[in-house]
Amino acid sequence: MNLEEPMQITRPINYTPDEVLEDLTGKRQAYLDQQNIRELIQGKVVMVTGAAGSIGAELCQQIAGFCPLALVGFDQAETPLFQLEQELEKGFPSLVFRTELGNITQFDDVCRTMRQYQPSIVFHAAAYKHVSMLERHAFAAIENNILGTWRVAKAAASQGVESFVLISTDKAVRPASILGVTKRIAELTICAMQKTEGTKFFAVRFGNVLGSSGSVVPIFKSQIAAGGPVTVTHAEMRRYFITASEACQLVLQSLALGKGGEIFVLDMGQPVKIVDLARSLILSSGLQPDRDIKIEFIGVRPGEKLFEEVNLDSEHLVPTSHSRIRSLASAEAVDAMRVNASLPELEESVRARDHLHMLRLLKGMVPDYIPGSLHVEDAVSIKTNHRFAGDDEFSCTHGIEPAPVQTDEPIECASPSRV
Repeated sequence: MNLEEPMQITRPINYTPDEVLEDLTGKRQAYLDQQNIRELIQGKVVMVTGAAGSIGAELCQQIAGFCPLALVGFDQAETPLFQLEQELEKGFPSLVFRTELGNITQFDDVCRTMRQYQPSIVFHAAAYKHVSMLERHAFAAIENNILGTWRVAKAAASQGVESFVLISTDKAVRPASILGVTKRIAELTICAMQKTEGTKFFAVRFGNVLGSSGSVVPIFKSQIAAGGPVTVTHAEMRRYFITASEACQLVLQSLALGKGGEIFVLDMGQPVKIVDLARSLILSSGLQPDRDIKIEFIGVRPGEKLFEEVNLDSEHLVPTSHSRIRSLASAEAVDAMRVNASLPELEESVRARDHLHMLRLLKGMVPDYIPGSLHVEDAVSIKTNHRFAGDDEFSCTHGIEPAPVQTDEPIECASPSRV
């Protein structure tokens, strides 16, 4: 499809994410080993954290089709969890589905739930995910995405869970955002636990979920319905996209492939230009881009990169028995163990709201993390008489006076070329 030319046949504005993705990247199939997945799930208790979210809810829908003994949906969002319960009751009347209102950051909540239901499999989909918002709420992101993952993983190990699957993101690769670095540390956390616990821990990494809550598709559709403009951050902004249905099918297939300690990377095809996605949605509504609906470029937001990557140069992707799932092969065991040893100190920095120490810990855990200028400015005062890392005192813009930490290097800030 040529996005610059008028379409002969238009689709209504309820054009689905699957159709958008097919138009932009070609039709993709996620062939599943249904029998193998059924053998792993049937007759077992399965727990999904973040069950009310886009990925969590889709996982619940797909897991229900494999006849688990019971399915436990754990989330702190009451209304979406209630809605999921209604949908599952209608679609799978014989399913034993239990909702649990709880917070992954509360170890007692998680342990109580696992002790009660004794799940064999845990899919950990609970996470804060909005890049620009998390740049402004770093402590909450760390508490939820890192420490929450740590607590759920510890609870799973203590309760004898067989398999623990972490849902991760391509933003964990060479992270330039709080979201990315927290998800990378979450990956390393479970890699370290694989070395010491009986539970099989592994992660599945993929790109943006097309059509999910807060993603660009519903935002663009709303802007089109209002008559425009459609706002795009940058003309060259590209992202890997996958639909929730497609991602969850491949996550379930990864369950059948995982032996413990792997980070699986899903094949998402070629990255899509966000402006092409916007044009496709405008055309699908029977309108013309830049004539009926204007497209405005508003600038890259804090924490965003123009391009995402699926793996580092040092990480080699190894094929698996499924053509769209590959596994990372890299020597990261030492880094993972070092990261886990730093988690109590990171937890203390969050409790103390010590922005500077938190930032240094993140940088130490993930050396290729480049903090945005927003965090450097928050951590170190930019007043006329400010002092940088290595001096005797630090003054934070929020009035926090963290304990001095000696270092030979200043904290590196993201350059414009990185975002």
